[in-house]
Amino acid sequence: MGLSKMPCTLGVFDIPIIQMQPSFVVDLLDANIAVFGSSMSGKTTTLKTLINILHKHYDASQEQVFILDFDGALFEYQELPLVSAYFDNSNEEYVKRVFKIMDNILKDNIKELNGKNYRDAQNQPPHTTFIIDNLNAFIDESRYMAYQEKLAKLCRDGLSKGITVVVTAGETKGIASYLSAFKQKIAFEMQSDKYLDIFTGRVGMIANNPGHGFANVTVKPEGITGTFRMNLPYEVQCTLPYRQEGAPGAADTEAGFFQKLKEKFKYEGGTYARCVRKYLTFPKELTQDDFERLKQHPKEGAKGHKMPVSVGLDYVDFYPVTVDMKQARLIAIYGKKEFGKTNLLNLLIEGIARQGADTRLVLFDDGRNQLEGIYQTYKETLDCTIINRFDEVTLTLTDGTQKPRKLSPLQQFYVYLNENCVSLDKANYLADIYGVSKVSAKEYMAIPDCSTAPAPFTVFVIQSKLVYLSANENKRFINSILPGLLSVAEERGYLFIFSDVQKISDGEQNTFFNNMASVAFLLDNIAEFAGERGQKTIFGNMDTKSLKEDYARCEKGDGYFYDIEADNLLKLKFIKH
Repeated sequence: MGLSKMPCTLGVFDIPIIQMQPSFVVDLLDANIAVFGSSMSGKTTTLKTLINILHKHYDASQEQVFILDFDGALFEYQELPLVSAYFDNSNEEYVKRVFKIMDNILKDNIKELNGKNYRDAQNQPPHTTFIIDNLNAFIDESRYMAYQEKLAKLCRDGLSKGITVVVTAGETKGIASYLSAFKQKIAFEMQSDKYLDIFTGRVGMIANNPGHGFANVTVKPEGITGTFRMNLPYEVQCTLPYRQEGAPGAADTEAGFFQKLKEKFKYEGGTYARCVRKYLTFPKELTQDDFERLKQHPKEGAKGHKMPVSVGLDYVDFYPVTVDMKQARLIAIYGKKEFGKTNLLNLLIEGIARQGADTRLVLFDDGRNQLEGIYQTYKETLDCTIINRFDEVTLTLTDGTQKPRKLSPLQQFYVYLNENCVSLDKANYLADIYGVSKVSAKEYMAIPDCSTAPAPFTVFVIQSKLVYLSANENKRFINSILPGLLSVAEERGYLFIFSDVQKISDGEQNTFFNNMASVAFLLDNIAEFAGERGQKTIFGNMDTKSLKEDYARCEKGDGYFYDIEADNLLKLKFIKH
């Protein structure tokens, strides 16, 4: 049998015309609720009373509560068994997320109810109470404008489909367009002209007495013999969520309420066994301990990764975002300065080092020397090479001739690749580097070939801006050398991490790079990046409008993981290394 009513007694009316003080009852299946009042007038206390009543009268199969808290006053309620999600406004993604959840619930309920109103259906999904504490803060924040229409739609369409919206507000400014969707209005102490906006009629004055105000009658009180006009505002005194210790009355004390709660919802081992599905939230920084505590396990299980490295948790399901370092081949990292690219690189390298001591690390840096810290960390435990400055190098030809040369970092990198990874074109690439004639086959053929000795798993970290320049010597790496290296990457165990991808102006060079990457990370706001700075990148073909609708702006520590081969984009919170 479904619910035909959800009455909640929030206080006592004073109705002089019938000389009675009947109970102030609201029906959550009949009315959205708006609670107004100045600071400390009792708005949040009324929300707490409502939440407590829901826990007393309903269970996890009947009710779920979502809280969007702009004041932080309901933080203590986030662990209650019927509170499915508690989101504050510290992260815009939480605001976007709660409206996405509400939209999904509304769609699912419409489908399940099959054209019926919620209160008329025999088989009902759980009722949803959506609470926004301080609606004014939500409306006044320009970054939340995109969600205001979503709220209006929820207020219009949700009630008949099992979603009741409950809001508090300190003033009526900017709220007029919503008021028609709130049948039940409560107004505590505030400026007298504001009551006219709320009730479209005059009321008396209320002294500064928290919890004391006006409310319109939406549920006819029981046992009333006289007549009075429904829906008009009358004085009301709302009750506190708990009775004070030692005070008389039938209500529970706070300790008594929570003891009954633990019994009803089977509190064991620090959690409620009988509770609704919980939507998690991130701390400001995701530490390794937080990662282990919060991570959820996908139903399909592990994918059989050969060298899995987890770098964070996705924002929707809190599943670990994991890269198989032995299958990735080419990882591209894009992002703003000081937005976490170095932290991500450290996570990847540490994850590799933790699993395989038989690893070679080749760091190709430029004059910024941003990879020096990684080199110092791993030079004693891994086979570690760093190329980061102009250097005097003695090159040895196959005939024993030694050639002292001063080489740029890019030239040194080419020499390293030729000696250890793949034989490069001697006439076109190496003759100038070795200082031999490119027209004399006898001379350039004396340049040594690549060693055929078995090599460990080799990770190349490319931090240098040089490889993105369009000069012939520079673009050779991406256009000609890198494709050859990737063709044997799986066989020989190569991984390339481009740890700070720069703008590539050459069209052909850009196309080569985009086609070769298999995994990309972005530490930036994806809609802005795809629409402006990243038009020629891997993210450039994504629909900017859809990205704006689907993803909020990034906080520090946020970013995106893009599995290019699977065309799978995830927003995540990175572990703080």
